Amino acid sequence: MSTIKLYIATSIDGFIARENGALDWLTALPNPNQIDHGYAAFYQTIDTVIMGRTTYEEILGFGVDWPYPDCQTYVLTSDPNYQVNTESTAILNEPDAEQILQIKSASKRDLWVVGGGKVITAMMNDRLIDEMILSVIPIVLGRGIRLLPDHPRETLFTLTHSESFETGVVNLTYTKK
Repeated sequence: MSTIKLYIATSIDGFIARENGALDWLTALPNPNQIDHGYAAFYQTIDTVIMGRTTYEEILGFGVDWPYPDCQTYVLTSDPNYQVNTESTAILNEPDAEQILQIKSASKRDLWVVGGGKVITAMMNDRLIDEMILSVIPIVLGRGIRLLPDHPRETLFTLTHSESFETGVVNLTYTKK
């Protein structure tokens, strides 16, 4: 059965981006051996990505080819007229739990919640996130976009795996109880 996974980098103080959405702090991390921190292995387990409109636009702004060409992508937005311009991408106007569960049951592999914070909290509040893989980056940003803004529902998770890397990054895998 498919699971819905949050796989995301976060600062030590719980931010996933700067206030303006910038992710420059991720590429500033010294990584001379080009360690992918488990990304390639994770990506092989998914066939569907879910993200908010701001995250979608941020990724398009990287100036690279669409990084999820072999996945079905869903962009959550409250704008009913919003248009996407990537293949295999559909709009979901609200994070509707029933609709997400239908997508989950139709998936052959797992679903990845890419971001952003409001989408993560909405899905957490609907008890849709089965597993969280947090890549804790060794930096304190002080301010920015929170991993879980807007008062997420109390949810108990169990630490099921941890892995540290020479870069100082620690991956923490939590499964919902």
